[in-house]
Amino acid sequence: MKLEFGEKVRSLRIERGLTQEKLADFLGVSFQAVSKWERGDTVPDIYMLPSIASFFGVSIDYLLSYDVNREKEIAEYEEKYYELWQARDCDTLVTLMKDA
Repeated sequence: MKLEFGEKVRSLRIERGLTQEKLADFLGVSFQAVSKWERGDTVPDIYMLPSIASFFGVSIDYLLSYDVNREKEIAEYEEKYYELWQARDCDTLVTLMKDA
């Protein structure tokens, strides 16, 4: 996740024609911190996420690559796995897991 976050910050920063220094000034951090985020070495403190998202006009979910539809899909698979496990239908369970 660190790398995806950093790639998004870098892309958004470049789209707006900003340097790491300008972004860092706005957020009240060092340009080295921004550089580390973009490289995927670190991530910002969780309390900074609303400021970063607001600055770029995106959601925190976008910054963190959170996809609610993917979460629903995973939950559906988990439910199917559990049902097959309870029914002791191991062959179908294994096939479903391979397909997933």
